[in-house]
Amino acid sequence: MKTYVLDTNVLLNDPRAITAFEENVVVLTEYVLQEIDEKKKGTEEINANAREVSRHLDKLTEHLSSRIISGQASHQPGPPATNTFTEISLPNGRGRQGTLIILMDDPANRVQGASQDERILALVHKHRWQFKTPIIIVTKDVLMGIRAIGMGFGRQDYKRDQARTQLKQLPFIDPQLLPFNDLFNGRNNIKIPGILEKTYKDQDSFVPIVPGYYIIPCDHSAVLIHIDHSETVRVVHGTPNFCRMKGGRGIRARNIEQHAAADALLNKRKTLVCLIGPAGTGKTLMAIAAALETLKQTNKAVTPPSPQTLTRKERKQVRNQKAAQSERLQILIARPMISMGQEMGFLPGDVDEKMRPWIQPIIDNLEYLVGESEAMRLLEDGDIKLQPLPFIRGRSIRNAILIIDECQNTTPLEIKTILTRAGEGTRVILTGDTGQIDMPYIDKLSNGLAYAADRMGREEFAAVVPMNICERSLMAARAAELL
Repeated sequence: MKTYVLDTNVLLNDPRAITAFEENVVVLTEYVLQEIDEKKKGTEEINANAREVSRHLDKLTEHLSSRIISGQASHQPGPPATNTFTEISLPNGRGRQGTLIILMDDPANRVQGASQDERILALVHKHRWQFKTPIIIVTKDVLMGIRAIGMGFGRQDYKRDQARTQLKQLPFIDPQLLPFNDLFNGRNNIKIPGILEKTYKDQDSFVPIVPGYYIIPCDHSAVLIHIDHSETVRVVHGTPNFCRMKGGRGIRARNIEQHAAADALLNKRKTLVCLIGPAGTGKTLMAIAAALETLKQTNKAVTPPSPQTLTRKERKQVRNQKAAQSERLQILIARPMISMGQEMGFLPGDVDEKMRPWIQPIIDNLEYLVGESEAMRLLEDGDIKLQPLPFIRGRSIRNAILIIDECQNTTPLEIKTILTRAGEGTRVILTGDTGQIDMPYIDKLSNGLAYAADRMGREEFAAVVPMNICERSLMAARAAELL
């Protein structure tokens, strides 16, 4: 049994955190509640999370039958001050109950501290003699964790919103596990019963084979294969030159990782594709190119009727064309609005104009693929829309390809919000570098991209492709490696 004291940032990252500690004791201090209250107003994700925490606490205390424990606040001489602990049972759905303690300060003798973090730790220190189990401060703030250690408490990061593992590169599989000759004698799709029960060696450990892409090492080359949930092995001999649109040159995969990415992106059955890797590996470019290729194949030109007086048949044709237009596939592109260095301040204009500086890397890739004039036409006609992430909550997105670039700067709760917006006919492509995170309180395992890839990457509709080979330039490759 342990006593877990939650910092505010834990609740703002995951409003469900209160019930994540099984049968142990969870402590919320008065100062955490104050910070939650201060964050309730606003339209950002953090404000929505603060309101969700408030609703959760309201539900827990709605039919409260708690016992009040009054005790001496400290061992100092003088008249004892009384403080109240409110204990609430925490059902967690596993047949075990935890305990939530609301720890209030003494109004007549409040703890001192220059910040809320200091007051949280001081209040817990003031009452530490009343807790019978080891006290652990759960925080995503490194400096608060160090302060906690300095005061003799345990310190722990919040782990429920973390990825358990992270695929860093395409795994190599032993050729002896497969009928290697059959795969290259015209039988491209071979069912191998029991292949998903075997393991492959990853450094010093053996890892279970799961559905996904693998590399078979050969004498002087390598072969890319895909294993699906039905234990069918398919050789990816190559991928086509795609996105050859009007004014565009098209692109072709340059290395085995890009072949895996292209194979996943062009497979319409893969409705969730995660491309993870450093800068220059082609993640964003390939995602946009594949989306444009799908757009070209799906949307057919609709010829408007003559503007002359319309017959009944022509009016029906207009209605059908409008219906077809409303069901046309569109590309939605978004990225977290995180700047490098100082903020630019207020940006004038409508939503598209405000989004333009943040989305400029996307436009650069688009212009490279199809040329400037065609890129502007796609944007003006609405085939490609720039989607502000803060406005995605509550939407139901149908018949679209949703690309989230720089996805490593989202939280697990934000990525859940994004993925639950996907309606019928919608595919989602997540791209990002988990080694380049600009948001506070998330790291390479607790960001939305790594979390989604870990929790959903083994689903039949999903594909996770790590990309590490830089194709931008030699300088970019060496910079990513050395700097």
